[in-house]
Amino acid sequence: MKARIKSNGHIVNVHETGERVISKNGIERVYISDDCSGIYYSQSELEFLQTNGEDTIDWNQVRIQAAIAAMKSLITCYEGVSNAEKKVIEKSVIYADALVAELKKKGGQK
Repeated sequence: MKARIKSNGHIVNVHETGERVISKNGIERVYISDDCSGIYYSQSELEFLQTNGEDTIDWNQVRIQAAIAAMKSLITCYEGVSNAEKKVIEKSVIYADALVAELKKKGGQK
């Protein structure tokens, strides 16, 4: 399954080893990287992006991509306007948040 390493944001494929470790978070499952690197992770070190073979949506990534797309369009609209940079950034985030909210309502988020 895919997981994001919380400490650095890297995406890795992992599978559960069946082992458990005791950490400050209690007893946790242990996962190993599928890339033959031999790197082990405790459950609390990972943010899982897939469950039961189904992709989950990374809404933060959707939001970032939507904001970038909005910025590309808005930059030309605000050319020559005072304080344009701030206005473009604010509007881009507003549009991205609205898009993510609408996508979630339409069934993207379970």
